[in-house]
Amino acid sequence: MMMSSLIAEYLDFRIPPYVLRPQADITVPAPARNNVITTITGVRRCGKTYAMYQLMDRLLKSGVPRSHLFHFSFDDERIMPFEDHTLANLLDEYYRMVPDAVNGCYLLFDEIQEAPYWTNFVRRVAEQHNVTIVLTGSSSKLLSSDIPTNFRGRSLSREMWPLSFAEYCAFQNVTSDGVAGAYSPATRRGLQNALGSYLDVGGFPAVQHMVTLDRMRLLQGYADEIVIKDVLERFNTASLRTAARFSRTALRSTGLKFSVNAQVKSIRGTGTPISADKLYALLDDFEDAHLLFKVRDFTLSLKENPKSSCKVYSVDPGLSLAVAPASHLDIGQRLETAVFVELKRRYGENRDNVISTYSAANCPEVDFVIGDIANGEPYQLIQVAVSAGLGDSSDAGGQSGKKYRSEVGNLAAAMGNTGLRTGTLIVLNDALDGPRRIAVDSGVITAVPAWQWMLGEGSEADAD
Repeated sequence: MMMSSLIAEYLDFRIPPYVLRPQADITVPAPARNNVITTITGVRRCGKTYAMYQLMDRLLKSGVPRSHLFHFSFDDERIMPFEDHTLANLLDEYYRMVPDAVNGCYLLFDEIQEAPYWTNFVRRVAEQHNVTIVLTGSSSKLLSSDIPTNFRGRSLSREMWPLSFAEYCAFQNVTSDGVAGAYSPATRRGLQNALGSYLDVGGFPAVQHMVTLDRMRLLQGYADEIVIKDVLERFNTASLRTAARFSRTALRSTGLKFSVNAQVKSIRGTGTPISADKLYALLDDFEDAHLLFKVRDFTLSLKENPKSSCKVYSVDPGLSLAVAPASHLDIGQRLETAVFVELKRRYGENRDNVISTYSAANCPEVDFVIGDIANGEPYQLIQVAVSAGLGDSSDAGGQSGKKYRSEVGNLAAAMGNTGLRTGTLIVLNDALDGPRRIAVDSGVITAVPAWQWMLGEGSEADAD
């Protein structure tokens, strides 16, 4: 196909219908020379391209002419094979077809990393042309860790994640309107049920309305695609068979301590030679691809020992469930995973706020501590529980009472150790109407329903 015909097709492209996503609400400057380059990164299939569509729609509604929005996807096979000057020729042809675009236009490029010399091209155009550049791409070649080097401090990276719980409710037409602490009983029940479904389905947009078997198959395909295209093609760390097996085991271990040395023994037991260094490197590669994340103990994280023990968390609870054997992944793991990913949404782009776990001699474990790694200062303590015995005070001496004492006791001990006067207990199943304050010797713990915390509510200020 002639390049002019291809460009004309993209300029005529109509933005498809989409569900408005708050985390995809991206603001960019008006076209100018030396503009900051905006990059949208994240796990495959999480909605990066639709974030670009949402931006385009807003710009059109603000009065930007459609011809000045040049969106192009470089995984379009009709532009292949790439030559050294494909990018320059494409832009020159666009300017020829839309002459006044040289005075200011928006260049919105998907998968630009497929083309040769793309970083040089983007840097030159940003410096010399009146443009606003927005890039999306797979994690294999457009990693947030690579971008500062490629663009010499002239870029702003935005991380995209699978659907948040609030976005999931929008996709599923679940009513989430209400004032904190003032939801009707019917709304509360609907949101509680929706959270249970969210922990099964997860947040990848394409699977939202699929039947269970189809959803599971597609998510399994996502996991394999990420390993092949975003890990092995980039890093070539291990064989496909080893990488696929290791990734499945790690995803099934979401929310749990993960031992690389145990995996070395398991893989060697199949007759496959592998070293611990190879698997540690592979685990790092999975994290670069946004497939899963390592979370270390807060005190250990300050020492930055890459081979110390750690917990792992999947990028999505539904993805982990899809690759796990039947009944293997319990709801507690999926709830903790959903909370972790929500914390990454809230704090992941602030590098001063590191998500860790906490443990001490008098505190077996608190699930999450948010703190400044540079200064060793913890800011928040968060414990996650399927049930903590808060909804039925009559069972204070039974199993739920023991669970209550364990969850609250761990938080209280961690608060005393760290000097923090507050802690948060996120609970899935207890019959809580809203946030509840629990006084302890070291301060105040706020117990909050999981669905309400996932909607961004349930801080200490919301508690009665």
